[in-house]
Amino acid sequence: MRSNKKNGGIVGGVLGGLILLVFGTVLLWWNEGENVRNIRTTDEVEKNAVDIVSMSDPAQYENKLVSVSGRITVVDDALKDETFGISVHTAAMKRVVEMYQWDEEEHSDDDGTTYSYSKDWYPRVIDSSRFMRSGHDNPGSMPYENAAYYAEKVTLGNFHLSDNQMKKMSLDAVVDPSAANAVLPENYHVSGSYATQSEDLGHPQVGDVRISWQYNDWTEVSLIAQPVGTTFSSYVSKVGKRVNYITGGIHTTHEMVEDMREQDRIMKWAFRAIGALMIFFGYLALITPLTKLASLIPFLGGVINGLLFVIEFLIALVHSLLVIGIAWIRFRPVVGILLLAACAGVGVLTFVMARKRKESLAPATTYQTVS
Repeated sequence: MRSNKKNGGIVGGVLGGLILLVFGTVLLWWNEGENVRNIRTTDEVEKNAVDIVSMSDPAQYENKLVSVSGRITVVDDALKDETFGISVHTAAMKRVVEMYQWDEEEHSDDDGTTYSYSKDWYPRVIDSSRFMRSGHDNPGSMPYENAAYYAEKVTLGNFHLSDNQMKKMSLDAVVDPSAANAVLPENYHVSGSYATQSEDLGHPQVGDVRISWQYNDWTEVSLIAQPVGTTFSSYVSKVGKRVNYITGGIHTTHEMVEDMREQDRIMKWAFRAIGALMIFFGYLALITPLTKLASLIPFLGGVINGLLFVIEFLIALVHSLLVIGIAWIRFRPVVGILLLAACAGVGVLTFVMARKRKESLAPATTYQTVS
């Protein structure tokens, strides 16, 4: 019975490794294609965006790509959270409800699976009925829900911001419930920037709730988009990417495009790292049966496992570079060729290292002359 479980675990590990390899490869391929589309889009935006002033006639720039900056005005009354009486004159605001709860974390190794439990603030209910160990019970629901509020009309000169643009506005400012004259439910009080029924937020108990309000405090904005009527819509680039960029403050087109490029670079490297790690752990899962066998060999087990790990790392690196290089070669031939050359170099290094290690571990052959 134990042998069947062990074999099942090995098969499951190999299958999991293959799945990771497939998903990692697909992710890297998609990411490189997306990266090329982002580069072409930002180049197109920087070349074609027309700088206009906020008091321009909207009809003059209908369906064109424009860059505009200026002071915004919230035309409507203040946004209000009726439940708590919080009122702020802003374009966007949200209520954030968090509960102090248990969370479960799984840890797996060769000896089996263990579970650890920790407490923290979470904006959603964690279902403790699914925990593997009892004694870590969370409430089944939140007393209040998260909520978002947006102004009906925010003007930028002769234009007004779209709903999509207001949803993109950052909510960096925090409401002081005391200064906002919050009307709190029974048993709730103000503690710092939170409304809570906790006796001590510094030492909360499971089930305690804290509520905060965040809002946008921009007075000026800069944006790149496409005017439609008196508002804005997304501009669609030649490669199909949608552009509807907005940020706080007064910025030039070049500054906004550079920020777009920086955001693209961050996402590009994040997805590259995730894809490469998926491929690495995929190959690691595939060689696990070999490492277990090698561990049974006296003295040499550790050496062989170390060698297997290095080879696995180099194979994963070659795999990742190969996918990135092939993906790039269609759009950026020079970069793609350089990556493929680097991939070939790592491949040769892997082969040489494996061959030398094999020779060093091979038993020496002696010859004896018989006279």
